[in-house]
Amino acid sequence: MLQTAERAPASSWLDRALARFAASNADLAPRTRALLDVIVAEPQRHARMLNTLSLLEHMGSHKIMATQHSTAIDQATLKHVAEEAHHAFFMKRQAEKTAERALEYVEGDLLARSSARMYFQRLEAATVRALGEKRSARAAYLYMSMIVEFRALWFYGLYEQALKRARHAMSLKRVLGEEQAHLGDMAQRLEAGNELDAARAADVFTAERKLYSRLLGALERAAASPPGHS
Repeated sequence: MLQTAERAPASSWLDRALARFAASNADLAPRTRALLDVIVAEPQRHARMLNTLSLLEHMGSHKIMATQHSTAIDQATLKHVAEEAHHAFFMKRQAEKTAERALEYVEGDLLARSSARMYFQRLEAATVRALGEKRSARAAYLYMSMIVEFRALWFYGLYEQALKRARHAMSLKRVLGEEQAHLGDMAQRLEAGNELDAARAADVFTAERKLYSRLLGALERAAASPPGHS
């Protein structure tokens, strides 16, 4: 079992971690806002971004199902996978509504497809490395989910602001509420199992920031290319 580096309650650690996450990503926020403004303004590209978010949510729900299938699986985990699958459905439905056609998880229907898939896969590898050989399958799942929720909450918050600026009818309030709940749940479950390690979490945050920066660059290039070439 991992040793706890900070003995403060999970809620206290989470508040500080959220503040540190915002500070460490401050330079990426203007770029992300600008990207979202450009994408939301162009329906077909917006549809492809929504479909890409659907893909990422689908990958997350699939990863939970693939790794958390023991007889001891609890309600919290089942709720988590159900809500992640619903997020994938929500984004897909919004994408197809925006595109006015059916979309698939293929190159022409996504933005920066390879980079999006690589972000998720490399983040999983970084999480496993940070936890070390003594990691449990449960800890790996909780840490990976927690780090993803930090980014999701940050990104969807900026996305909601972009939608409001554009006076777009779509709202992410429910998604944001569920991501916030997931984040708190992951931290509490790690703390309850004496597996909430601030040093290891910091290592994964550092790796994730680099991976998101790469993904952001790929999305910026896709948004800047002529329609049909991104």
